[in-house]
Amino acid sequence: MSIDSNLLRFIVSQKKVKKVHIPADILVTNKGDYCDDVIIVLKGQVKVFQPAKNGKTITLYYIEENDSCILTASCVFNQSSFPAFAKTTSEVTALLVPSNVAIKWMKTEPLWQNFILDLLSQRMMNLLELVSSITFESLESRLADWLVVTMNHQSSDTITITHQKIASELASSREVISRLLKKFESAGALSIHRGEIKVINADKLLSISHVMCD
Repeated sequence: MSIDSNLLRFIVSQKKVKKVHIPADILVTNKGDYCDDVIIVLKGQVKVFQPAKNGKTITLYYIEENDSCILTASCVFNQSSFPAFAKTTSEVTALLVPSNVAIKWMKTEPLWQNFILDLLSQRMMNLLELVSSITFESLESRLADWLVVTMNHQSSDTITITHQKIASELASSREVISRLLKKFESAGALSIHRGEIKVINADKLLSISHVMCD
């Protein structure tokens, strides 16, 4: 979701709100940290993820441009610790709304109230879809879906990423992901290059995804 332009102008105008610049690949929040601010990402992307005991990780969601983090907001409003990890995937420019200000706005600013409630609703839907995907879909189907969604999000048929990073996204192992990508390549759906995956036939990938879900 994207923040309302009127709300964004209001937030930017507030003296207590800080603008920050964060380099790529920085862990901005650890599990167990207490949150002093609610973040609004203006540029860049932040990944919120959860590690498992076996060393694998699962991506919960991404904070995109003009978006915020519902887990951070929840921690601020409930004065609880952050239950996951958050890391920048690119250079990020963001606004930091102090916790006391964010709490006050929930009582005084309807636009802020609506934004937080809409954010909660959207993230709940995302997490339900994630749980459903992990529980009911095969890894082959999830990988096909992930490739198509990522390609569309980047507006490019070439995805620059390692097999290990894909494995981390999907809570799998590099070996399994490499084997499935080879299978997709043999089917003529994509081509694999060092550090890159080029989607040749998105429809074929989608058909793989749909077949595996049936």
